[in-house]
Order: sequence, then structure tokens, then C-alpha cells
Amino acid sequence: MTDEDVKRLDPTPSTIKKLFAYSGNQCAIPDCREFLVDETGAMLGKIAHIHAAEKGGPRFDENMDNEARRHFDNLMLVCGKHHDIIDYPENIETYKPEVLRKYKAEHEGRFRRAERQLIEQVADTTQATQPSYPKTMRRIGEVLGVSEMVEHEEEIEGIRSFVDRLKELPLEQRGFAIKVATRMRRQNAEKLLVEDVKGAFQIGDRKLQHHMRLLEHHGLGSINEGHNFREYFVELWDREPGENPWIEMLEFCDSAGVSIDTLVYELDFSQYDD
Repeated sequence: MTDEDVKRLDPTPSTIKKLFAYSGNQCAIPDCREFLVDETGAMLGKIAHIHAAEKGGPRFDENMDNEARRHFDNLMLVCGKHHDIIDYPENIETYKPEVLRKYKAEHEGRFRRAERQLIEQVADTTQATQPSYPKTMRRIGEVLGVSEMVEHEEEIEGIRSFVDRLKELPLEQRGFAIKVATRMRRQNAEKLLVEDVKGAFQIGDRKLQHHMRLLEHHGLGSINEGHNFREYFVELWDREPGENPWIEMLEFCDSAGVSIDTLVYELDFSQYDD
């Protein structure tokens, strides 16, 4: 709990602009096609709080301060109907904070990707976003049930080292690595046969070699020879100390209701904290 008095603060103009930029003029609730601004310019949408701005409100979190409650990460744009639905007392269990955060991340992620595609045309995309590093690892430790990670200096430094390599990796190869990690996780495998990867993703030798050459160059993965004749495996390297950071990201995002794009492309690893 913070020491300051709870006071409702309006979102800043820059926060409102950012919310609209990533809204696509559509409600953030899945399958809702309501526009936020109609053709006449009338405002139909509303800014919703994931955690209420005032005591007694829906999903109020006493551990947040007033600035955090009006921060971009705690706000989402929805239509007027869904603004009332998600805050209706009988619906609070349905629209829990982790559910709303997932809706926000997935919805805004679509338009963040469009933004990245525009940036790709004119700039070095690896420099478009600077990373936010974890400081305590408290949230990921709780989510994954690994208390040893929390405030462990070597673990935090291991994540920082991974993030520093990830930020230099081109966006296309980041997306490829996540696809590989998703398949590894589904198969409970530490590595995948080259033939399996080519067949699953419908890519040829040249494309696969291109992806893996860049991953190896950035210290994140490689193709390694197996024990059998002409047997080769695609591997994503573990972080030091720790395990496969790509699968770790997937497990965290699934459990915490965070979009994988937030980590892979936005490099917001402060999500691993409280």
C-alpha cells in the first residue's frame, strides 16, 4: 500500500494520444466492432481503467500509486457499452485485471505491428525501441512459481544480457524464434529436427540457414549436428544462468495475460517486475 492519499488523476494528453494511436478506432474488447469515433467526429468511446482510479471502484489495487493508475499501461479504449459491462459488479470476475491486460495487449499489438512495418521502410528497426529491464523479477517469479528468481542478481543480469542481444536481432528473426519456441514448448522438446522446422513453417534450406545464421551471430541459437548420420537440429540457446528464455517468455505471457509482442518487439521486460 502506498502512503499517498488516493486521488483520481486524469490521463495526460500524451497518454490519450497514445491510446488512440494504438486503438485503430475500435473497441479493445475481442469481437467488438464498435468505432470509438464515428464519421461525424462524435466521440463514442471511453477510457477504461484496468485497476480503478478510486477506492471502491472495479479492480482497485491499493498497492498502486495515483500516477500508476492513470498510466498508459492501466488504461484501454473501449466502446461505451463495454465500458459499462466490464465495470458492472456482477461482471468483475469475468473481467479480471489479467483478462483486460490481455485484451489490451492483443488489440494494441495489431496496430503496433503496423507501426513497426512503417518504421521498417525508413529506419533500423532494432533501434526503434529501447528496452526496459527488470529490476526485481518479482512478477515472473510469482507467475512461474520460481521464488529463487526474485531479486536474484545473477538471474536479473542473465535477463539483461539476453535482452541486450535480443534488441539487436532483426524483427523477422525475432518472430521466427518465437514460432520455433512455441513448437518446442508444445512438443516439450529442447531442440527440433531441421526437417521438422522446414516442414512446419514451409521454408527451404536457404531461408532456414538465413534465420539461424543471424540467431547465431547474436548469440541466441544455432543449427547443431546430432548423433546420427546427417542429423541436424535447430536449437535456441539457454540464457546464463537459466533456461530457454524464449520458452520462459511464452510461459510468462500465457500465465500473466501479457502479449508476447510486449516482450519480443516492445522489449518491455519491466513486465517481469511487480
